[in-house]
Amino acid sequence: MKSKRTLFSAITISVAFLIVFLIYNSFSSVLTVTDFTVTEKGYSNDNNEAWIKGFNPNAPVGHQEGTKVIVREPMVMNLIQKDKTYYVRYTIKRNGLIFLSDIETIEDLK
Repeated sequence: MKSKRTLFSAITISVAFLIVFLIYNSFSSVLTVTDFTVTEKGYSNDNNEAWIKGFNPNAPVGHQEGTKVIVREPMVMNLIQKDKTYYVRYTIKRNGLIFLSDIETIEDLK
C-alpha cells in the first residue's frame, strides 16, 4: 500500500513538472515588429550563420540601440541591402538570440 502511494506521488510530481516545463517553453520567445535600418550584414567565421545589424530609426535619438538579427534563409540575405530601412518582424528567444521572421521593404507597404 505504501509503495503504491509513493509511486502515485512520484507520477504526480513528474506530470506537474512536465506541465510547468511545457508551459514555460511555449512562452519562451517575444515577437517584435519594427522599422529597421540595416547598418551591417555578414556571416559568422564558419559561414554557418548569416546576420544583419541595425537599429530602429523611429526611436528617440540616444535610444537607438544596435540589434544583431540572425537570418536563417540565405536567399533573403542576398536581398537585404546596407543603409536601407525595412519593416521587420523578429523573434527574441529566451537565450538572447534574435531570429528574423519576416522582412519587407517600406516601399512595398505604401
